[in-house]
Formats: sequence, C-alpha cells, structure tokens
Amino acid sequence: MKMVDCGGLVSGFFGQYHTTMDDKGRFPLPAKLRNVLGTGKKRLLDGALILTKGLEGCLSLYPEPEWQQIQNRLSSLPFTQKDFRYFSRRFYSSAGAVSPDRNGRILVPSHLITEAGLKKELLVIGVNRWVEIWNPDRFQYYLEQFSGSYEEVAERLFTGNGEQKDQTTPPAGDGRRGG
Repeated sequence: MKMVDCGGLVSGFFGQYHTTMDDKGRFPLPAKLRNVLGTGKKRLLDGALILTKGLEGCLSLYPEPEWQQIQNRLSSLPFTQKDFRYFSRRFYSSAGAVSPDRNGRILVPSHLITEAGLKKELLVIGVNRWVEIWNPDRFQYYLEQFSGSYEEVAERLFTGNGEQKDQTTPPAGDGRRGG
C-alpha cells in the first residue's frame, strides 16, 4: 500500500487510542485514523474494510489495498504446505467485511469479540499499514513479554539479518554499550 506524502511526513496509521465498545459490539474508529489518506487522497478507512483475527491476541483491520497485498502473498504459497492450509483457514474463516457507519463506528462480529477477549474498554493502535484492536489488558501483557527488548529488536530489524552489526566500539562515556 502506498502512503501519501503529508507535508514532508509519510502518512500511515500510528498512535494509541482508548475507546469503548457498546452493547451491540460497535466502537468508534478514532478520527485521526479515519483521516489517513491513501493514493488519490482517498481516506483508507472509508468504505469496505476487512476485520479478522490478528496475531498475539488482537484483531486486525485492513484497508482494501493492504488486504489485496496479503491475499497476493498468500495466493503465491503452495496449498500443499500444512502451515499454509492451517493459517489460511484460521485467517480467512474469521475475516469479515465491515464498513464504518455514518458516525465512524465499526461493528465487530461476536465471534471476533470472543476471539480477542474484547470487553467494553478497547485500545486501538495504528501499525503503519493496518489498525489493531486490543483488549487493553491483553496488550499490556503482550508488551510485558518483551520488556527490556525494544532496543534489541530494533537492532536486529535495522541491521538486516542481525549478523551485520556495526563492530566498531563507541568511545567511552557516550552512553552506548561497549563504552
């Protein structure tokens, strides 16, 4: 999915937003997320969206361009792989098309509310190309599992495969490891 230039900043979904789900299973999409533009200055969260089981216990909300990329990637995998069949069955069988109503609310199907352990209080987070919906307690637990490793994960991700780390030792006293 191509992001649109917004005054020198690349636009995408980001931030954390606390919201509530009503008794009918609806929650308002945060305005800052609803206003993210894609190609052609079209708002990415307008119209048909796909809501499905996410990873680590959340729900994932995909705009159409991102959903198409996921479908293309999955379609390129051999159906003879057991992992492919399992993932596809879980991922696609829980997916559903949703659209914001005139008040910007999304209706979450009951099976997905159960799947993600959602209660009245929700945490909606932007993850660049998609949006995740979390039970706030589950998200906090997820973060605690990686406590203290944010820097290590960043180092692995931003140095390629983790084997091409800068081997120079920084000068003593600059606050970085090794000094």
